[in-house]
Amino acid sequence: MRVVLATLAAAAALALGVSCSSDEPRAHRGPATPKQPYVVLLVMDEFPGDSLLDSNRRIDPVRYPNFAALAGDATWFRNAYSVYDSTTKAVPLILDGMKPHAGTAADRRYHPHSIYDMFARHGYRIVDSEEATALCPPSICRGGRTRRPAIIPNLLGGRPQRFNRWVRSIKAGKPTLWVKHVLLPHGPYLYLPSGARTRPGPGDLLRGMNSVPGFRDEFLTRHNEQRYLLQLGFTDRLLGRLVGQLKREGIYDDTLIVATADHGIAFQVGVQTRRSVSQSNVEELTPVPLFVKRPGQRRGQISDAYARTLDVTPTIADVLGWKLGYRADGHSAFGPITRRRNSVTLTTRDFSAIVRVPGRRWEARRRAVVRRRLRQFGSGDLASLYTGIGPHRNLIGRQAPSAARAAGRAALSEAGLFADVRRASGVVPTQITGDLAGGRAGATRDLAVAVNGRIEAVGRSFYLDGDRTEHFALMVPESALHEGRNSIELFEVAAGRLLAL
Repeated sequence: MRVVLATLAAAAALALGVSCSSDEPRAHRGPATPKQPYVVLLVMDEFPGDSLLDSNRRIDPVRYPNFAALAGDATWFRNAYSVYDSTTKAVPLILDGMKPHAGTAADRRYHPHSIYDMFARHGYRIVDSEEATALCPPSICRGGRTRRPAIIPNLLGGRPQRFNRWVRSIKAGKPTLWVKHVLLPHGPYLYLPSGARTRPGPGDLLRGMNSVPGFRDEFLTRHNEQRYLLQLGFTDRLLGRLVGQLKREGIYDDTLIVATADHGIAFQVGVQTRRSVSQSNVEELTPVPLFVKRPGQRRGQISDAYARTLDVTPTIADVLGWKLGYRADGHSAFGPITRRRNSVTLTTRDFSAIVRVPGRRWEARRRAVVRRRLRQFGSGDLASLYTGIGPHRNLIGRQAPSAARAAGRAALSEAGLFADVRRASGVVPTQITGDLAGGRAGATRDLAVAVNGRIEAVGRSFYLDGDRTEHFALMVPESALHEGRNSIELFEVAAGRLLAL
């Protein structure tokens, strides 16, 4: 097997945890790269990379063990950022390294050159699973599309199943590029870290609770962020399945793995959108995870370079020592151009403006978001995900009163789910949601929910814009529910007393 000789310059760069770019004279880095290693590119969706962090700015190894393990074997670019905020342009730019333009579609007509052509030229088999794009043509990818699929149906059903089918395609043998765009941890927020679903179908139990009608309410915003973090735990589980398959096939060490996401999401209150970038949300919408595990890499490294999603395909070319075959706008994440970046720059969704923020300010704003998230949702154990939001948190863990004066009426959504919980069904109804009556018009109430006689969560009622009904939504741990029939009680917390609802 031919080995590219390392130069002294490359050795010096490796000592710093960086390397040369594909648009510079190339030097080999680290362990000898096989001439045709296996390659896996995983693109996740709507995933602000800072969600993974603990109080030490490291990846939380308890909540997200598989991301932490991958970081332990890879180069983690913890300042990586997205250059566009919408999937149908944010994913193609990852696959071809070309800046997005107005009026283009996520298919081969507008993306005639891409990562697929590069690998086809090198004789690779390609296993492609695109969920919102159609960049790999039928001439290269079996079953390739000429037009992109509809995204909404893919969001509403089959996300884990499609991922698992793709993972099962990973087998030792001919050099292969496996590409997967998975619409996770993107909403709808349905999955728990265990893989269980909180409800049978994809639709929220309260229509509009995770869209504009619910954006003005602080508690509901935190509730939806809580559900996002739980679904991120499930995304970590899927990553573990991918790595496990590579190891079972005996090809993990010989595989170049790149894992990233198309863009983030901003959990802000009182906004009209959480997915269109602006100067006010750039710290949440732009940071994305980026891990690059080179073939043979055994030791993790952290790079603070401002790598971009635009740089993913050029980085893969650089690691493999290949030429892209076309002029791209991106550069290797390991190269000098990336190392010299000191600001975050991207276009707005409508291409009418440029959002630009100095790097130090961007990092400071991101740290503030992380501090707020850790204050509310903790880190390490999963239990603290349930105990950091809502008033009267000291009530959690107490026994519910056996008799309490009534303060109104509560109607529980999907009440039948609690009458016969069967984990084998894949549904564990940990989201307790419904409507309230009997309160003052327009007023909210502090709430507590008891499961099987024990208070498991606290919160506050809310209203959706254009809806006069008082609603509630609280998350309880999976451990609170047992097999079979479960008792659910909702209380109003007023003047230190629990009043039945």
